Amino acid sequence: MSKFTIQDIFLKYGDEYIQNHHLSKEQWKVFNAIRNCGKKNLGYHICTCEECGEEYFGFNSCRNRHCPMCQNYAREKWIRKESSYLLDSKYFHIVTTVPYELNEIFLLNQNICYNILFKATSESILELGEDPKWLGAKVGITSILHTWGQTMEFHPHIHSIVTGGGLKNNHWISYDKDYLFKVQVLGSLFRGKFLYYLKHEFENLNTNFQSLKEFNKFLEPLYNKTWITYIEPPKGKPENVIEYVGRYSFRVAISNERIKNIDKGNVTFEYKDYKDNSKIKKITITANEFIRRFLLHVLPDHFTKIKHYGLLSNRNKKKNIKLCRLLISRILSNEFTSTISRKFHEFTCEKCGSTQFKWSFQYNIYRSC
Repeated sequence: MSKFTIQDIFLKYGDEYIQNHHLSKEQWKVFNAIRNCGKKNLGYHICTCEECGEEYFGFNSCRNRHCPMCQNYAREKWIRKESSYLLDSKYFHIVTTVPYELNEIFLLNQNICYNILFKATSESILELGEDPKWLGAKVGITSILHTWGQTMEFHPHIHSIVTGGGLKNNHWISYDKDYLFKVQVLGSLFRGKFLYYLKHEFENLNTNFQSLKEFNKFLEPLYNKTWITYIEPPKGKPENVIEYVGRYSFRVAISNERIKNIDKGNVTFEYKDYKDNSKIKKITITANEFIRRFLLHVLPDHFTKIKHYGLLSNRNKKKNIKLCRLLISRILSNEFTSTISRKFHEFTCEKCGSTQFKWSFQYNIYRSC
């Protein structure tokens, strides 16, 4: 267990922060959830072993998706479900991001801009995947939204896991190269699509621009700027992909393990400096600044941060996976599925070792989700 936690920071310095800062409805929800997580304010639960009758008592967790203490269960549950859709194929990791000049527009229009980011990313990957110059087939994509960099500054980007093969005319087309397509080609296509969709949403955007002409003038230099994109094949066997995606999917802006000290109104935490050979370094900022940065990454209510496209789109997912497995002629071994199942059942009775429990809950206030 970590010595210092985000909850400690919110409890110690949160009252001072909220006196001097305005919080959105979503930020208030996360702020209160993290402060009360695992405390008596959220009520308690009792689980009773069905084998020996041993009882275990605990305070309820907040179950909020922004709380670092509540992500393990959600991650394992998601891994268990998604493991059934894994193909015996190479998978590529693709990152698409936008330049910092757009940060203010993103923060003022999160729903619109995040949806455009998903749309431009998925369309670019699918379009290049079906291009005969590259794969020439429809790929499957799982995309995950992240909004932070290593020091918790605002940095919206998408992590996409893409199948290294696809369907064309009911045939499986595999891809044996170490790159899916050229990163420069992806970056250029993604840039064009994103700016096109952003301009067409001008009437719905909250900005300081008085006209579309003025907005276009602001966007014009971004057409000549290189947008950062990244492509790599994830290392390891196909079964590692689910663990890999799960790790990315259920991250929050910072984990408790990275927080190294809380003292005299300051917070010190570790970060990875990618500009210096990924060296682990430490940074110290005020607690107020830490809370501000953390709350920057609270997503709009009910916004879906994991989306599937192509072969993995929800509408035809099961049918496509079944067909792909038949065409590939190889199906994942039962050993992998059972490994996921064993990881999912971590809580056992200390007295008899059973994993079968009856649960009863008492809630004192609403539980944030």
